[in-house]
Amino acid sequence: MDNMSLKMDNILSFEQKPAHDWTKMEGSCVDFFMLEDEIPNFPDHKAILREDKLGNRTGLGIVGRNYPLTTHTDFFARQHEMFEKKFPAGHLENAEISYQTSRKGAFALMNLILPDVKLPIETIKHKTEVGLRHVSWHGVDGGTSNNSIFGAIDFFCTNGIITGEYERIRKKNTKNFDMRKFIDEIEKSVEEFYVTARKYQAWAARDISYQDAENVIESLPIAKRNKPKLLTIYEQEVMDRGSNLWALYSAFTNYSSHTDNGFPIRQTGGDHQAETMLKREFSVVSWLDNEEFVRLAA
Repeated sequence: MDNMSLKMDNILSFEQKPAHDWTKMEGSCVDFFMLEDEIPNFPDHKAILREDKLGNRTGLGIVGRNYPLTTHTDFFARQHEMFEKKFPAGHLENAEISYQTSRKGAFALMNLILPDVKLPIETIKHKTEVGLRHVSWHGVDGGTSNNSIFGAIDFFCTNGIITGEYERIRKKNTKNFDMRKFIDEIEKSVEEFYVTARKYQAWAARDISYQDAENVIESLPIAKRNKPKLLTIYEQEVMDRGSNLWALYSAFTNYSSHTDNGFPIRQTGGDHQAETMLKREFSVVSWLDNEEFVRLAA
């Protein structure tokens, strides 16, 4: 068994409650009261509402009568409990956690970073560390399934990374939804972080030419006007990381993690930033199946 596996085994076998509230959920944007209400003349449906401290109510959606309402705080709290069992208290003490909502609060997302669970990624020119990241999201209006995915965060540039569809845990909000099984599947996914980090190190060691990078970007399913902007991001990454596949991938994750890079969020008047940035991350996952990128990574 190698050192990485031993390190992960130690983490998984260590059970200790943290001494402080690392979840930062109380008073956050997801911490509000929800209730269900009947809809006159529609006996097979019910309304999901949010209520503020003054008793004012806002409709979040209409769902079937058998739809199981799991509040955002309940959904995330069960995951917090799992992490408290899985990780030493010291790792959670430095946890970086944030919450976002869209659709007036019907959609909620948690982004958790564990900076003490990390591995180095080195190129000839540059060294960074990637830390374990967990993203979870769901909705209470019937429009979003219960989801959880593991990935990484590049501490050099705060680029978020989703490590692949195979690590995605997705359970629909149905009457058969079992929160315990959902949590069990999350637990099984933690170890993939160390396996994936080895792949990133291999990419860091794989030199590529400017033409290679340009060929990949030209073949991506994005608007033609956006390809020069993505190539510009790659050129900036090369200055720090060198001409390698990791720099190209970092250009991709820069696109999906930031909005000050030539790819701002379109202002439509809607409440959609959290969902839009998440969609960008899944677009980047799909780009890794691009024929030109796969050829370079082989």
